[in-house]
Amino acid sequence: MSGNLEWILPALASPILYTMVTIGDKRVLSVLQLNLGSFYLFVGTIQLVIALFILAILGWQSAPFSSVAASYGAGFLWGTGLMLMFFVLQREEVSRVTPVWQSSPVFVALLAVVFLDESLEWHGWLAVFLVVSGAVAVSVDLQRSGLDAFRVRPTFFMLVAGAVIIAFGQLLLKVGADDLDVWRNMAFRSIGLFTSLAAPWARPPYPARLLSWMRTPGNTLSIAISEAIGPFLGNLFLLMAIAVGPVSLVSALFGTRPIWVLGATLLLGLFAKQFISERIAGRDLALKAAATSAVVAGVIIISVA
Repeated sequence: MSGNLEWILPALASPILYTMVTIGDKRVLSVLQLNLGSFYLFVGTIQLVIALFILAILGWQSAPFSSVAASYGAGFLWGTGLMLMFFVLQREEVSRVTPVWQSSPVFVALLAVVFLDESLEWHGWLAVFLVVSGAVAVSVDLQRSGLDAFRVRPTFFMLVAGAVIIAFGQLLLKVGADDLDVWRNMAFRSIGLFTSLAAPWARPPYPARLLSWMRTPGNTLSIAISEAIGPFLGNLFLLMAIAVGPVSLVSALFGTRPIWVLGATLLLGLFAKQFISERIAGRDLALKAAATSAVVAGVIIISVA
């Protein structure tokens, strides 16, 4: 059992840390009100710094241009998907956003069937059904009346589009991994992410707005934790778990993040309502829990099968 703990503990620590990252993102965008352009600029620039740091220490790896281009393209798509997610996160409840956003592993499986000639067994289709039904259900708002409660929000389709884009990015990342080691693959991905997410905003007035916003120490601490320290530690624990544990089970545990996010938002709603200014309504809490559980179950089935 102690051997299993070597990968189980970091595999659980990673989604818990990313839950804190998601909550922090919601606070920065909705409560502390950093404008999206400046937020994209900060997030992408942090990724560029990480990439340059990795390449400065490890040096350039001799690899086919196609592999480098695939890794870069993965990051570019990732940044595009993140822009959609952050846009929705600023406007919607985090407990509604995360389950839909975490559906990308199922889209990866479907894309692998189409582009890599892989097959999907019955349990794979069950996973697809669970994720799709859960993602749709979490968009239901029982605080509305009549049929309006069951109307799918436009932001739902933006999240699905973002998840599909991320899925394509994951396929390209796999292509890059054929010739690149983990760290260089991460570095080229980060450069691609900077290109799509941050480079368009590296112009006036967004850098000045970012610096002005960060003059408040509390703002700087919040964004540093949610976009620098948190993701770095989350990725570190994930790599530690993958290094010593079965990747399918590690991925399954990582896919539990929506459950942690739902629990965190519930606790914040009870004890710190103003932290992310998200309402916790008793009428739709059970629906959120059931829908989130369906998404997590589907992701775990895809990861383990």
